[in-house]
Amino acid sequence: MNCGMPRALAHLAGTISMLLTMLLWLSLLDPDKADRIVDNLTGFRNEYRVVLGAGLLAVLLSLVAAIRAARWWYVAVMCSLGTLGFFTYALSR
Repeated sequence: MNCGMPRALAHLAGTISMLLTMLLWLSLLDPDKADRIVDNLTGFRNEYRVVLGAGLLAVLLSLVAAIRAARWWYVAVMCSLGTLGFFTYALSR
C-alpha cells in the first residue's frame, strides 16, 4: 500500500519546478523588465532572496518529482541545480 504522494501530484510538482527554472532563464532575456517586476513585488532589497528562493524551490520540487514520480525527473534536478548555481554566482559578483 502506497500512502505517500500520488504520482500525478509529483509530476505537477516537477512541472512547476521547470516553470520556475524557465522563468529564471527568461529573466536574462529582458533583465530590466524582470528587475521591475521583482521590485514591484518585493522591493529593491529582496531581489536576491526572490531569485534564490525560486531556485531553491525549483530544486526541491524537481527532487520530489524525481523521488516520487519517475527517474527522468533527475534531469530536471540537474537543470534546477545548474540554474541555482549560475544565478548564485551571477548575483554574488
